[in-house]
Amino acid sequence: MITFIVILAAIVFCMWFFQNQIVGHIGEKHTANRIRAISKGTVFRDVYVEGSHGVQQIDIIAVTEKGVLVIEKKTRIGLIVGSAYDKQWQVILNRGKKRFTMTNPHHQNYGHIQVLCEKFPTLKDKFIDLVIFGNNAKLGDRIPEGTICDRDFKMFYKNLPTRMNTQEVESTAQTLATLNKDRARLKAMHKQKIRQKRKGL
Repeated sequence: MITFIVILAAIVFCMWFFQNQIVGHIGEKHTANRIRAISKGTVFRDVYVEGSHGVQQIDIIAVTEKGVLVIEKKTRIGLIVGSAYDKQWQVILNRGKKRFTMTNPHHQNYGHIQVLCEKFPTLKDKFIDLVIFGNNAKLGDRIPEGTICDRDFKMFYKNLPTRMNTQEVESTAQTLATLNKDRARLKAMHKQKIRQKRKGL
């Protein structure tokens, strides 16, 4: 009985400790699957790219006839308030009783696109900045274009102009697939960078 309680407590603790990672992983996978189904494109998840400013981690890259969607996925719940120029956005819960800040996800994605342009300069005009929240988020009035919820993706994608033919899509997908060759090393480098940042090094 005591052993069972200890194991149960350990499971509960792990679920609490890794809650954000689990929710983020599930939300990211759901979004990636939906994008793949709607766009019929090639979708990469959890991509690591090394550039002159270190390693960047990109949630989702989707190679489609509309272009290469570089996606920052957020699973925040509540009212999301901010503008294109704000460094910090606010997440408002319980009718304003709780407020949290988050880094402007477009600023994050700017760095992602810059490292991709550095790595693949010929694709510079194909990259599209896109931030996707889950359907439990409500977007404020000043939220910039290119910020949507999961349910809005189909309409967003439909309204984009076509940028690549089938051959270009296949070629671009093959080019970006090369990023997976060194994934293990780059992921380890990125994790080390995060640890150092948290320690203030």
